[in-house]
Amino acid sequence: MKILLAYDGSPSADAAIDEILNRPWPEGSEIRLVTVVDKPLSMPPPTGVEIYAPLVEKFKASLREEAYQRIQQAIARFSPRTDLQVSYELRDGSVKQGLLEAIRAWDPDLVIAGSHGAGPVARLILGSVSHALVTHAPCNVEIVKMKVAS
Repeated sequence: MKILLAYDGSPSADAAIDEILNRPWPEGSEIRLVTVVDKPLSMPPPTGVEIYAPLVEKFKASLREEAYQRIQQAIARFSPRTDLQVSYELRDGSVKQGLLEAIRAWDPDLVIAGSHGAGPVARLILGSVSHALVTHAPCNVEIVKMKVAS
């Protein structure tokens, strides 16, 4: 079985890892963690473009490095599960588009993602990655919600 985990290092993504770790899967199942580093939303100042470009590149490189470190920590959590083959993919660009492209390219049987639980206003402004996965992925999608302390 091939399972793609949309992983962004958030507590809800960690809850999705817990969900995978707590279930039995067929021997040799493949888990691929996919992280998409979104491009920074900023515009260069009207003057000083020659200074601004290297700063943006440095910032993007630091975002990729942080994402790489988070994904390595996540992969380490799978070490007790020798029945699972774990890999990762680090992409740049729009999160929704990057995840959907990774899904189409790898052709998993199941996609698992954590839900951030954004309210209606945040969903309207930011859009919902979970919604995009559920409506556009060509396979089954499971959205893991974090347990709320009562």
